[in-house]
Amino acid sequence: MVMNKITAKIHDETAAEVKAILAEAQKKADASAAKIEAAAQAKVQEIQVQAKADAEEAGRRQVLIAELESRKNALNLKRQVLEEAFTAAEAKLQQLPQADWEKLITKLVVQGAETGSEKLCVPAADKAKYEGGFLTRLNAALTAAGKQGKLSLSEHTGKFSGGVVLEGTTSDYDASFPTLLKLVKTQYEHDVAAILFKSEVK
Repeated sequence: MVMNKITAKIHDETAAEVKAILAEAQKKADASAAKIEAAAQAKVQEIQVQAKADAEEAGRRQVLIAELESRKNALNLKRQVLEEAFTAAEAKLQQLPQADWEKLITKLVVQGAETGSEKLCVPAADKAKYEGGFLTRLNAALTAAGKQGKLSLSEHTGKFSGGVVLEGTTSDYDASFPTLLKLVKTQYEHDVAAILFKSEVK
């Protein structure tokens, strides 16, 4: 009987101790779980904030890339329009009426001739005009300007679309239409752009 009481008491004490240990363990587990959950929530919020910031940054980058691409396309289009404008100008020079063409060539030759005895390199399409009396009129214009009127046609045919090149003894004077337009483009491209695009050019 006594042994049974002792055994029961040991059992009861052990059970109580186990219960206390379990309770303490449960308390610690709950505390740890709360800490883990709080840390997890904090991490989730941090990730959400970072994700939002990354999304906004990505959005800003996309907008910036789109704006840059738009400006690039607009600039390319403007350059294309400028090129077309100068190409049209060259085509117009090719289609000048005979009187206007002679006036322009005469002005170029009188300005470009150093002595008046240069050789004229001209496109094959224009050669007949010079041989048909225009060369004589050019020499007369040079004489009137106080220079020698001794121009002659070069044995070389110009590979350019229009205009003339004066071949001198020491240097040449390039008054071909492509070269003149290139010079005009370099000097007046900004002004032409201002005319074409108005307030967009500053």
